[in-house]
Amino acid sequence: MFNPKIEKMPRKELKELQLKRLRKIVRYAYENVPFYREKFKSAGIEPTIKKLDDIEKLPFTTKDDLRKNAPFGLLALPMENYIELHASSGTTGEPITVCYTRHDLEVWAEVMARCLAMAGLTKKDVFQIPIPYGTFTGAFGFHYGGQKIGALIVPTGKGDSERQIRLMKYYNVTFIAGIASYAMHLASVAKKMGIEPSELSVRNGIFGAEMFTKAMKKRIEETWNMDVHDIYGLTEMCGPGVSADCDEHDGLHLWEDHFYAEIIDSETGDVLDKEEEGELVLTTLTKEGMPIIRYRTRDITFIYDGLCNCGRTHLKHAPIKGRSDDMVIIKGTNVFPSQIEEAIMKNDKVGSEWLMIIDKKGDMDELTIKVEGRKKYKEEEKRKIAEELKKEIRIITTLNANVEIVEPDSLPKHEGKAKRVIDKRL
Repeated sequence: MFNPKIEKMPRKELKELQLKRLRKIVRYAYENVPFYREKFKSAGIEPTIKKLDDIEKLPFTTKDDLRKNAPFGLLALPMENYIELHASSGTTGEPITVCYTRHDLEVWAEVMARCLAMAGLTKKDVFQIPIPYGTFTGAFGFHYGGQKIGALIVPTGKGDSERQIRLMKYYNVTFIAGIASYAMHLASVAKKMGIEPSELSVRNGIFGAEMFTKAMKKRIEETWNMDVHDIYGLTEMCGPGVSADCDEHDGLHLWEDHFYAEIIDSETGDVLDKEEEGELVLTTLTKEGMPIIRYRTRDITFIYDGLCNCGRTHLKHAPIKGRSDDMVIIKGTNVFPSQIEEAIMKNDKVGSEWLMIIDKKGDMDELTIKVEGRKKYKEEEKRKIAEELKKEIRIITTLNANVEIVEPDSLPKHEGKAKRVIDKRL
């Protein structure tokens, strides 16, 4: 553990700390951010928190609220207090801008260090970060957390996958971070270079920015012969570092001393109980530059009941199933891309690149899944594999899909978040 005193804090003390910080941040947001002052007043709400449950009477903050007040309308302090700016990747609309004070960067480094230490990073590691350095939060979060631990950082940044592999081998890199789909792409590139990924020195990896399933995680582990951890975060909170999974690999610990989590029904907004699946809502408890109250993440998960065997007391949430706005309705059935990936990754005859295409055939929805073969197959072999996948997809989603096995390296590659869904009905 990076910070055992906090990570193993008794639940009673952790709840008391949350309440103290929640009271402070709600009052702080009301007094320093005109948006929240107006929002509370229009709802007839006083910024008074007496118990944790009182948060439920506060209004939600949405991505639209952040966009309408972009880029600097939600800042709590004069501009001279800020030393860094980051923005979301903008994959679902205009990018969200967040400004950080020195205190905010210190908190970010702290929670990232906890996540990285939980994934096995130590000061003895050589830590490669093949993520774009820029307004996107990813690389900087891993960089700050790695520095706080004291690891040797290799900031390779974006692109040039062959160079990434050469440097990985040259520096005997032991730990990598990034995006799950790019990790599999790097493995493919290494093999083309005559380098077996499992023979490199990498022993641990931590991946986030996009949802990835247990089946994808297992494939990365087997391909690289390394332990794989999941990390979750979003620009609106800090970037990566909100939560990560421990060696139990059963849910992600969310750092409750800095973030207050709720699960709500996406339709009604009602707060759900533990083990009930819904939308994750987060409140920053220590963010001074741009406090966020009850932010609707649109990410679908649930909170586990009970404590973890690893000894950490902070709650665990299930791996993100998908986003409520990523869910598509096909022939009246709710489908998440993660369900399709789960079916695909179970089959060892196909690669990790796939595409989900939704179209209309007459008045009916039609679903086509294109998947790269692990190697070049004859047409008869392609048909057999397609039937296997079609059956598995039907079991998981109840839908009959058209499945096409395409040649290796024929689908688009992404160094950032993979774009898996093309909906031609829109």
